Amino acid sequence: MKIIELIKEDNKDAEDYYYRDVNSSFMKLVGKTKSQLIGKRYKELFKAVDSYWLETYNQIVKKGISINYKNKKTTNGKYYEIFAWEIHKNLIAVIFEDITERRQKDFKILNDKENAEKNDRIKNDFISNLSHEIRTPMNGILGFTKFLNDPNLAEVKRKHYISIIQNSGHQLLRTIDDLIEISKITSNQVAAIKKEVCLNNLLLELFTIFDLKAKENNTPLYLRKGLSDKESFILTDPAKLNNIISNLLENALKFTTEGSIEFGYTITDENLELYVKDTGIGIKISRQKSIFDRFTQEEREIKNHFGGLGLGLSIAKENTKLLGGKITVESKKGKGATFFVTIPYRPTQYKVAKTTLEQKISENSNHNCKILIAEDEEINYLYLEILLKDKIKLDCTIIHAKDGDEAVSICNNQPDIKLVLMDLKMPNMNGFEALKLIRKKHPKIPIVAQTAFSSAEDIEKIKAAGFDDFISKPISEEALKIVLKGIKKRQKKTNPK
Repeated sequence: MKIIELIKEDNKDAEDYYYRDVNSSFMKLVGKTKSQLIGKRYKELFKAVDSYWLETYNQIVKKGISINYKNKKTTNGKYYEIFAWEIHKNLIAVIFEDITERRQKDFKILNDKENAEKNDRIKNDFISNLSHEIRTPMNGILGFTKFLNDPNLAEVKRKHYISIIQNSGHQLLRTIDDLIEISKITSNQVAAIKKEVCLNNLLLELFTIFDLKAKENNTPLYLRKGLSDKESFILTDPAKLNNIISNLLENALKFTTEGSIEFGYTITDENLELYVKDTGIGIKISRQKSIFDRFTQEEREIKNHFGGLGLGLSIAKENTKLLGGKITVESKKGKGATFFVTIPYRPTQYKVAKTTLEQKISENSNHNCKILIAEDEEINYLYLEILLKDKIKLDCTIIHAKDGDEAVSICNNQPDIKLVLMDLKMPNMNGFEALKLIRKKHPKIPIVAQTAFSSAEDIEKIKAAGFDDFISKPISEEALKIVLKGIKKRQKKTNPK
């Protein structure tokens, strides 16, 4: 209990008050002695003050009433119930009771109730969704199997129906796989089995699988590798890693109808940072944590439109934990999303720092250079990358431009590029247009045309445009070697030193 005297001027509200009497409970509450409190002002004693105390006391004096209420949380993090009344002019008695523990119990009961209701809704949605995800492909399997019994069915239709049955079977199998995986994770039956794997090969296999799906959706898919094949031999659980990236790519393909999808990795602070980036529908900031919860999708409308159990990201998150890493997302609604999977980088056959011998080889190499490949087809780019690095064994840095516009931008920002392999037929800006713009600022960069056409007229057009050379698709190792030798000879004549 305390008795206070409001400090007032005329009819104005009090902006402070004196302590006139206090009991032992109040002294214990504020951690001060009676002599430290009596005759002192509230605001001079306490740095953090609660303005609503004064507002409450002013109301008592103004209206001549007593007040009994449970206040909100105070600056010391506690809750109080108070009873206050005016015992003399501007003199107020206040009885306090600390109800923090009671309020916390109330909050816990309310929170538990809300969580239980939420879990019930999630379970009901999941059961309804599961029924849909199983019955839909089963309908396709049973229905079209029945159609196959027609002896007069045309061969074209028969093949089409078989394709539908197979796709429905794969869809059903994915649902079953997700259920089994989440069941194992929930019961702690899953452990990471680490072994040596070539990360580049693992991602290339995934690219090969998902590129077919991406082409069906008319969505370009790109792969970015941050290390050479030798450096990318790491110690991890390949099955878990495959599952993580597969789930993220499935998601990206599901929610991207325009633009492109890119995946790959970089090295940051002794970690591998794998990513899957799309230009799809994006995710609200408020939902970016909850999407990793089980049976959750970004919005009900999305669930109804795209289907799925909402298990993919949860499985990816749990598997990432098993690999000793974490998964995060950066996104804006309508602006696409980028998922990052950060795991420890544990190389097995190669140390990132080069040995003295490797450094000498690099320093004495005639091929230590930067090459730009302008190619919109990712398969063609990967093929050229393998030819240059693994077959011809050039000591080079390779940069990928997905169209002519990007090729021009890269050349302008990186003038140390020594060679451009330019595809002629690209979106946004073709190879001929890109050549003109590059030549304006960088007339000495050798630019070689890649073309699927090799008639005399096509070759004349390429030469007239100003390309240093051309190479016809499909590109062979020998043909590429010849072109590179020709470029090198011309450079020696131009720069005899």
